[in-house]
Amino acid sequence: MNTAAIIIEHVSKTYQRGKVRRGDIRSSMNSWWSGMGKEKEEFDALKDINLTIQQGDVVGIIGPNGAGKSTLLKLLSRITFPSKGRITIHGTLSSMLEVGTGFHPELTGRENIFLNGAIIGMKREEVARKLDSIVAFSGLEDFLDTPVKHYSSGMYVRLAFSVASHLEPDILLIDEVLAVGDQEFRKQCMDKMLDVSNQGRTIIMVSHQMSYLKDLCRTGVYLHAGSVLFQGNIDDTINHYVHHYKETKRTSIRDRSDRRGTGAVKLAGLEILDQNGYPLHLLSAGSPVSIRLQLDLQVAIAYDVVIQLEFLDIYGQLCFVANNSMSNHSIPKLDASQAVECLVPKFPLNTGTYFINTAIYVSNQLSDEVLNAIDVEVAPGLFYGTGKLPPPHKGLLVEYNWK
Repeated sequence: MNTAAIIIEHVSKTYQRGKVRRGDIRSSMNSWWSGMGKEKEEFDALKDINLTIQQGDVVGIIGPNGAGKSTLLKLLSRITFPSKGRITIHGTLSSMLEVGTGFHPELTGRENIFLNGAIIGMKREEVARKLDSIVAFSGLEDFLDTPVKHYSSGMYVRLAFSVASHLEPDILLIDEVLAVGDQEFRKQCMDKMLDVSNQGRTIIMVSHQMSYLKDLCRTGVYLHAGSVLFQGNIDDTINHYVHHYKETKRTSIRDRSDRRGTGAVKLAGLEILDQNGYPLHLLSAGSPVSIRLQLDLQVAIAYDVVIQLEFLDIYGQLCFVANNSMSNHSIPKLDASQAVECLVPKFPLNTGTYFINTAIYVSNQLSDEVLNAIDVEVAPGLFYGTGKLPPPHKGLLVEYNWK
């Protein structure tokens, strides 16, 4: 008989945005004193969530930015509380949310380890027995007695994950923070989480890296705009997410708000064209294509413009990168809004769905980054020119010779 580790019943979380009225100081103060200083605008970060997570399950929470994933984990961690509904948790819980939560910045790494143990109800002697393994896993022996406010984000994540995973909570929550660590440490963390799950503990993980979720999780929850759109096994959840993402992604790139950078040069549009200049909605592996980027400029840019395109599969795995600096192709002087094209003589991705991330740099500063700018559907193609189709597996195709 399955035992529920977490029961979420009709949970909603509502926040308020306050808009201060404009005017002179006297009228603003009078409005404030009269209780009219702010207009309340409510929005629902989560809407009537109902979930039951079984003991020992490994659950991936999937969804776009603003879907409510981090809010849900904060409710489970009791950092904040539901506006409506009830959450029941059976067992001890440890969470590893965004960098900066969970540790006291003035305390040393050692002191924070004991503090976190006390928070989840462990005795000091129990924590002391695990101290050596926590420190060894983190690789921060030389910084253990340094206040964590002096740690880099990578050091913080190393210690935070080591503490969260070694103190043996019944439930472990992880929110995207492993993106800060290097590849070797992420592999180390994945192995540790597999070990934790094999001990029958419950793991709930938020990540945009679908490959991590696919490798680790058994079940998934797809959140969108604060609501659960799908719950099932992890493969079906990822497929629902990808399908819904493609169907609903109609917002113009120019209007995207989830971007970062100085804004000196911004991506306004992106499309893939065939060799005759017509838009392609379905590519063939091995076919010649042109990737056209429409750029908006704040001022004329004469030099030092670098554009990078990253091609990722549906699990977030990077397949290949196109970067004009790496191939020694300089971008000509940019005046006002204009288009730049990346020519790919033989498109190197095999059958499947892929996404393109874009990044524009001006004088070594990030000017604009848009993740998942567009999706690309690739059909089988005669990449090798032999009349034989490559096996229908996603991934990169390369040219080679035998002798």
